[in-house]
Amino acid sequence: MMTLKRNLVAALLCTALPLTLQASETQPYAPSYLTVVGDKAPALKDWSEPKRCKGCHPRQWTGWQGSMHSIAFIDPVFQSEWAMGDKETDGVTRNLCGGCHTAFGTVTQTVEFDPDQEKNGLFTTQGVAAKGISCEVCHSVVDTNMRHTAMGEHGNGSLALANDKVKRGPLSDAKARGHQAEYSELHTKSEFCANCHNVFNPAHDNFALEHTYQEWKASPYAESGIQCQDCHMVPVEAAIRVADEMKPVAELANHGLGGKAARGGKQRPLVHDHGFVGGNAVLAPLLGVKNGEEHAAEAKKRLKSAATVDTKIIRDGDDGVLQVTVHNRRAGHALPTSLTFIRQVWLEVVIRDSQGKELLRSGSLDADNLLPEGTVLFQNGSVDAKGNPEHKPWKIARFATENTIAPKGHKTVEYRFSLPEGADDYRVETKLNYRSFDQGVADYLLKDKVLVPSVEMASLSQVFNGTQLKASEASF
Repeated sequence: MMTLKRNLVAALLCTALPLTLQASETQPYAPSYLTVVGDKAPALKDWSEPKRCKGCHPRQWTGWQGSMHSIAFIDPVFQSEWAMGDKETDGVTRNLCGGCHTAFGTVTQTVEFDPDQEKNGLFTTQGVAAKGISCEVCHSVVDTNMRHTAMGEHGNGSLALANDKVKRGPLSDAKARGHQAEYSELHTKSEFCANCHNVFNPAHDNFALEHTYQEWKASPYAESGIQCQDCHMVPVEAAIRVADEMKPVAELANHGLGGKAARGGKQRPLVHDHGFVGGNAVLAPLLGVKNGEEHAAEAKKRLKSAATVDTKIIRDGDDGVLQVTVHNRRAGHALPTSLTFIRQVWLEVVIRDSQGKELLRSGSLDADNLLPEGTVLFQNGSVDAKGNPEHKPWKIARFATENTIAPKGHKTVEYRFSLPEGADDYRVETKLNYRSFDQGVADYLLKDKVLVPSVEMASLSQVFNGTQLKASEASF
């Protein structure tokens, strides 16, 4: 096991990631901003495993089990990239990544690394630390360390944890039976989520590698008082209403989300789910974890509700120009978000004449499950300090191109195609697709071959009359 001292020495000596961080009272697990309040040294026995919470909070446990939070530590794609980063930076990225994916393993320094396991190496830890972002991680948070960060913003695990057995949460009148409970306003706000859903690269002027919270902060959702919890801690159907009505979930009429927060507790008008459903429908089923398939189904449902596509056709001489507009209808952050240089949202377009002859095809996956050159891809292009394309997070210095779609925003792209003389009808098939990462990423990081699935987010099938098409636009 690499000790904290060795981690910091590695950080100072590392040439691949030239950090100058030193341990301090406000940053004892550098480069992460995690801290533990209290006098005693943290130990894994200070926190309970999720199965102990299940007895009194079955609804919350069922939501969490199989979620991306529950597999945050064992996620094989994350593990492989974390291992690669550990090797290339002589251990500097261990606390940086571990601070969010295993907060308890980081503060107890119980994470061990075997470079010879799996494809790039394997991290292990013990007990509750191996449960990723478990019940106790979130409900032990007492504060954010944002004021101590070099970024001047939440991020890189900027959470203050307590190991005093008190559970913090959003209920001001909780009368818990098996533990002490304390109200926390922070748990009701997006600032709580921001501490891990903003990730900055300290080697490159704290460049924002992931900035989901900042995307939300600048959005109409934030202006309307809608928090992350209003969309990611409710069923997809409720999240759709939140986005369409632009109200916090508690203000929706007849939302039907009442119930008990614990066995034997009082009836409450709103009880939040703990599935934290996003867009990843790959990893939980891949791992075969309990409730994984259910979480994947919810992720697909969420993706299919997030966006729509509109089209227009115009004539330009002997050519037709198909204009496709993609609308981010219901994501309270950019589309895509998080690892915007890895996530893929793309358009697949096929145009045929009335005889079935193909006039244009773009964005169809090839035999190797890869996207062809020229595909319209909503994604950010990441580069290193020299401007070379780079996908390893610890080497990314900036985005050379930015092509995500803002919340409630839209983007329009054009496809030019030939209009055969005398042709009658034209059929246009338009699809918006998503996948969490490219097939090449899976092949590069995973030991075994895994075919990366894609999800059809939206589609349109249209026919227009070619003889009536004029220079003025035809809308569908």
